[in-house]
Amino acid sequence: MEIILKTSKTKKLKNPILICGMPGSGYVGKLAAEHLIDEYNGKAICKIYSNSFPPQVIINNKGIGEIVNNTIYLLENKKLNNDFLILTGESQPITEQANYLLSEKILDYTSKLGVKKIFTLAAYITGNFVQKPKVFGTATSKKQVKLLKRNGISIMNQGMITGMNGILIGIAKIKGMEGYSLLGETSGYIIDPNSSKEVLKSLKKITKLNTNTKELSKKAQETLDLINQIENMKSDNDEGIKHSAKNQNTQYIS
Repeated sequence: MEIILKTSKTKKLKNPILICGMPGSGYVGKLAAEHLIDEYNGKAICKIYSNSFPPQVIINNKGIGEIVNNTIYLLENKKLNNDFLILTGESQPITEQANYLLSEKILDYTSKLGVKKIFTLAAYITGNFVQKPKVFGTATSKKQVKLLKRNGISIMNQGMITGMNGILIGIAKIKGMEGYSLLGETSGYIIDPNSSKEVLKSLKKITKLNTNTKELSKKAQETLDLINQIENMKSDNDEGIKHSAKNQNTQYIS
Protein backbone atom coordinates (compact mmCIF):
# COMPACT_ATOMS: atom_id res chain seq x y z
CA MET A 1 0.00 0.00 0.00
CA GLU A 2 1.24 3.48 -0.88
CA ILE A 3 0.50 6.73 0.96
CA ILE A 4 1.72 10.07 -0.38
CA LEU A 5 1.49 13.34 1.55
CA LYS A 6 1.95 16.48 -0.55
CA THR A 7 2.48 19.27 1.97
CA SER A 8 2.83 23.05 1.79
CA LYS A 9 5.03 25.18 4.00
CA THR A 10 3.21 26.81 6.87
CA LYS A 11 4.00 29.16 9.71
CA LYS A 12 4.65 27.86 13.19
CA LEU A 13 1.24 26.97 14.54
CA LYS A 14 -0.23 28.18 17.82
CA ASN A 15 -1.37 25.24 20.01
CA PRO A 16 -2.97 23.54 16.99
CA ILE A 17 -6.01 21.28 17.39
CA LEU A 18 -6.89 18.66 14.76
CA ILE A 19 -10.58 18.23 13.89
CA CYS A 20 -11.53 15.31 11.66
CA GLY A 21 -14.79 14.96 9.77
CA MET A 22 -14.73 11.96 7.47
CA PRO A 23 -17.59 10.74 5.27
CA GLY A 24 -19.90 8.26 7.00
CA SER A 25 -23.54 7.78 7.98
CA GLY A 26 -25.56 10.97 7.54
CA TYR A 27 -22.35 12.75 6.50
CA VAL A 28 -22.52 14.23 10.02
CA GLY A 29 -18.77 14.72 10.46
CA LYS A 30 -18.03 15.66 6.86
CA LEU A 31 -20.72 18.37 6.74
CA ALA A 32 -19.42 19.84 10.00
CA ALA A 33 -15.83 19.86 8.74
CA GLU A 34 -16.77 21.42 5.41
CA HIS A 35 -18.80 24.08 7.20
CA LEU A 36 -15.73 25.15 9.20
CA ILE A 37 -13.52 25.14 6.10
CA ASP A 38 -15.99 27.36 4.21
CA GLU A 39 -16.61 29.71 7.15
CA TYR A 40 -12.91 30.30 7.83
CA ASN A 41 -11.64 30.04 4.24
CA GLY A 42 -9.49 27.07 5.11
CA LYS A 43 -6.19 26.76 3.28
CA ALA A 44 -5.16 23.29 2.08
CA ILE A 45 -1.75 22.49 3.55
CA CYS A 46 -1.63 18.72 2.97
CA LYS A 47 -3.08 16.51 0.23
CA ILE A 48 -3.13 12.79 1.04
CA TYR A 49 -3.14 10.28 -1.81
CA SER A 50 -3.24 6.50 -1.49
CA ASN A 51 -4.04 3.42 -3.55
CA SER A 52 -6.15 2.35 -0.56
CA PHE A 53 -8.87 4.82 -1.59
CA PRO A 54 -11.62 3.74 -4.02
CA PRO A 55 -10.48 3.83 -7.67
CA GLN A 56 -12.43 6.96 -8.57
CA VAL A 57 -12.01 10.47 -9.89
CA ILE A 58 -14.24 13.16 -8.38
CA ILE A 59 -15.52 15.91 -10.72
CA ASN A 60 -15.98 19.33 -9.10
CA ASN A 61 -18.46 22.07 -10.04
CA LYS A 62 -15.90 23.59 -12.41
CA GLY A 63 -15.67 20.39 -14.43
CA ILE A 64 -12.24 19.48 -13.07
CA GLY A 65 -11.53 15.87 -12.11
CA GLU A 66 -9.22 14.83 -9.27
CA ILE A 67 -8.42 11.41 -7.89
CA VAL A 68 -10.00 10.62 -4.51
CA ASN A 69 -7.90 12.00 -1.65
CA ASN A 70 -8.03 13.38 1.87
CA THR A 71 -7.03 16.96 2.67
CA ILE A 72 -5.88 18.81 5.78
CA TYR A 73 -6.84 22.50 5.92
CA LEU A 74 -5.52 25.24 8.18
CA LEU A 75 -7.93 27.70 9.79
CA GLU A 76 -6.26 30.77 11.22
CA ASN A 77 -8.18 32.51 13.97
CA LYS A 78 -6.24 35.37 15.51
CA LYS A 79 -8.83 35.90 18.26
CA LEU A 80 -8.21 32.48 19.81
CA ASN A 81 -5.27 30.81 21.50
CA ASN A 82 -5.29 27.98 18.97
CA ASP A 83 -4.88 27.29 15.30
CA PHE A 84 -7.18 24.62 13.90
CA LEU A 85 -6.46 21.91 11.36
CA ILE A 86 -9.42 20.27 9.60
CA LEU A 87 -9.12 16.81 8.04
CA THR A 88 -11.76 15.63 5.59
CA GLY A 89 -12.06 13.90 2.24
CA GLU A 90 -14.32 12.10 -0.21
CA SER A 91 -13.66 8.64 1.19
CA GLN A 92 -12.05 6.58 3.91
CA PRO A 93 -9.71 3.71 2.94
CA ILE A 94 -11.41 0.56 1.74
CA THR A 95 -9.44 -1.91 3.89
CA GLU A 96 -8.98 -2.28 7.66
CA GLN A 97 -5.18 -2.25 7.39
CA ALA A 98 -5.23 0.94 5.33
CA ASN A 99 -7.39 2.70 7.93
CA TYR A 100 -4.71 2.04 10.54
CA LEU A 101 -1.76 2.97 8.36
CA LEU A 102 -3.34 6.15 7.02
CA SER A 103 -4.44 7.28 10.49
CA GLU A 104 -0.93 6.76 11.84
CA LYS A 105 0.59 8.69 8.93
CA ILE A 106 -1.77 11.62 9.51
CA LEU A 107 -1.01 11.75 13.22
CA ASP A 108 2.74 11.56 12.60
CA TYR A 109 2.47 14.57 10.27
CA THR A 110 0.19 16.65 12.50
CA SER A 111 2.18 15.91 15.66
CA LYS A 112 5.22 17.45 13.94
CA LEU A 113 3.11 20.59 13.50
CA GLY A 114 2.49 20.64 17.25
CA VAL A 115 -0.91 18.94 17.50
CA LYS A 116 -1.55 17.42 20.94
CA LYS A 117 -5.34 17.29 20.84
CA ILE A 118 -7.64 15.66 18.27
CA PHE A 119 -11.41 15.58 17.79
CA THR A 120 -13.26 13.25 15.43
CA LEU A 121 -16.82 14.17 14.43
CA ALA A 122 -19.12 11.33 13.50
CA ALA A 123 -22.63 9.84 13.61
CA TYR A 124 -24.50 8.04 16.39
CA ILE A 125 -27.03 5.96 14.47
CA THR A 126 -30.41 5.32 16.09
CA GLY A 127 -32.64 4.57 13.09
CA ASN A 128 -35.08 7.29 14.20
CA PHE A 129 -35.76 10.81 12.95
CA VAL A 130 -35.46 13.46 15.70
CA GLN A 131 -35.78 17.25 15.58
CA LYS A 132 -33.27 17.87 18.39
CA PRO A 133 -30.38 15.40 18.03
CA LYS A 134 -28.33 14.56 21.11
CA VAL A 135 -24.56 14.62 20.98
CA PHE A 136 -22.79 11.57 22.36
CA GLY A 137 -19.12 11.41 23.15
CA THR A 138 -16.12 9.42 24.24
CA ALA A 139 -12.54 10.32 25.06
CA THR A 140 -9.26 8.58 25.81
CA SER A 141 -8.95 9.41 29.53
CA LYS A 142 -11.20 9.93 32.58
CA LYS A 143 -10.23 13.59 32.78
CA GLN A 144 -11.32 14.15 29.19
CA VAL A 145 -14.59 12.28 29.71
CA LYS A 146 -15.36 14.62 32.63
CA LEU A 147 -14.75 17.57 30.31
CA LEU A 148 -17.33 16.20 27.88
CA LYS A 149 -19.85 15.70 30.71
CA ARG A 150 -19.39 19.28 31.92
CA ASN A 151 -20.31 20.48 28.45
CA GLY A 152 -23.59 18.58 28.30
CA ILE A 153 -22.44 15.69 26.11
CA SER A 154 -23.99 12.27 26.70
CA ILE A 155 -21.18 9.82 27.46
CA MET A 156 -21.12 6.51 25.60
CA ASN A 157 -20.69 3.58 27.99
CA GLN A 158 -20.63 0.80 25.43
CA GLY A 159 -20.38 0.14 21.69
CA MET A 160 -17.68 0.97 19.17
CA ILE A 161 -16.66 3.62 16.63
CA THR A 162 -15.61 2.14 13.31
CA GLY A 163 -13.27 3.44 10.63
CA MET A 164 -10.92 6.39 10.95
CA ASN A 165 -13.26 8.25 13.31
CA GLY A 166 -12.47 5.63 15.93
CA ILE A 167 -8.96 4.59 14.94
CA LEU A 168 -7.63 8.16 14.93
CA ILE A 169 -8.39 8.75 18.60
CA GLY A 170 -7.19 5.25 19.49
CA ILE A 171 -3.79 5.81 17.89
CA ALA A 172 -3.70 9.36 19.29
CA LYS A 173 -3.82 7.88 22.80
CA ILE A 174 -0.88 5.58 22.03
CA LYS A 175 1.08 8.59 20.78
CA GLY A 176 0.36 10.59 23.94
CA MET A 177 -2.20 12.90 22.33
CA GLU A 178 -5.64 13.76 23.74
CA GLY A 179 -8.42 12.08 21.76
CA TYR A 180 -12.12 12.97 21.70
CA SER A 181 -15.00 11.82 19.53
CA LEU A 182 -18.29 13.73 19.24
CA LEU A 183 -21.14 11.83 17.63
CA GLY A 184 -24.39 13.41 16.51
CA GLU A 185 -27.60 11.43 16.84
CA THR A 186 -28.97 10.56 13.39
CA SER A 187 -31.33 8.13 11.71
CA GLY A 188 -28.64 6.90 9.33
CA TYR A 189 -31.05 7.12 6.39
CA ILE A 190 -30.36 10.60 5.04
CA ILE A 191 -27.70 13.32 4.99
CA ASP A 192 -28.24 15.06 8.32
CA PRO A 193 -27.12 18.72 8.64
CA ASN A 194 -29.23 19.07 11.78
CA SER A 195 -27.02 16.54 13.55
CA SER A 196 -23.90 18.26 12.19
CA LYS A 197 -25.10 21.56 13.63
CA GLU A 198 -25.50 20.08 17.13
CA VAL A 199 -22.05 18.48 16.95
CA LEU A 200 -20.52 21.85 16.05
CA LYS A 201 -22.32 23.50 18.98
CA SER A 202 -20.73 20.95 21.34
CA LEU A 203 -17.32 21.40 19.70
CA LYS A 204 -17.64 25.16 20.17
CA LYS A 205 -18.25 24.75 23.92
CA ILE A 206 -15.10 22.70 24.36
CA THR A 207 -12.65 24.40 21.99
CA LYS A 208 -14.09 27.95 21.99
CA LEU A 209 -13.96 27.85 18.19
CA ASN A 210 -16.71 30.28 17.27
CA THR A 211 -18.89 29.16 14.38
CA ASN A 212 -22.08 30.47 12.83
CA THR A 213 -24.37 27.52 12.10
CA LYS A 214 -27.03 29.58 10.27
CA GLU A 215 -26.30 27.89 6.94
CA LEU A 216 -26.53 24.44 8.53
CA SER A 217 -29.83 25.48 10.14
CA LYS A 218 -31.17 26.30 6.68
CA LYS A 219 -30.06 22.92 5.34
CA ALA A 220 -31.50 21.23 8.43
CA GLN A 221 -34.91 22.82 7.84
CA GLU A 222 -34.87 21.60 4.24
CA THR A 223 -34.12 18.11 5.52
CA LEU A 224 -36.93 18.29 8.10
CA ASP A 225 -39.33 19.37 5.36
CA LEU A 226 -38.25 16.35 3.33
CA ILE A 227 -38.76 14.03 6.32
CA ASN A 228 -42.25 15.44 6.86
CA GLN A 229 -43.07 14.84 3.21
CA ILE A 230 -41.86 11.24 3.48
CA GLU A 231 -43.88 10.66 6.66
CA ASN A 232 -47.00 12.21 5.10
CA MET A 233 -46.60 10.03 2.01
CA LYS A 234 -46.18 6.99 4.24
CA SER A 235 -49.29 7.94 6.22
CA ASP A 236 -51.32 8.45 3.05
CA ASN A 237 -50.05 5.14 1.69
CA ASP A 238 -50.99 3.32 4.91
CA GLU A 239 -54.50 4.81 4.77
CA GLY A 240 -54.79 3.75 1.14
CA ILE A 241 -53.79 0.20 2.01
CA LYS A 242 -56.32 0.08 4.87
CA HIS A 243 -59.09 1.43 2.61
CA SER A 244 -58.23 -1.06 -0.11
CA ALA A 245 -58.16 -3.93 2.37
CA LYS A 246 -61.54 -2.87 3.76
CA ASN A 247 -63.10 -2.84 0.29
CA GLN A 248 -61.61 -6.21 -0.54
CA ASN A 249 -62.91 -7.61 2.75
CA THR A 250 -66.44 -6.23 2.11
CA GLN A 251 -66.58 -7.74 -1.36
CA TYR A 252 -65.46 -11.09 -0.02
CA ILE A 253 -68.10 -11.19 2.74
CA SER A 254 -70.94 -10.29 0.38
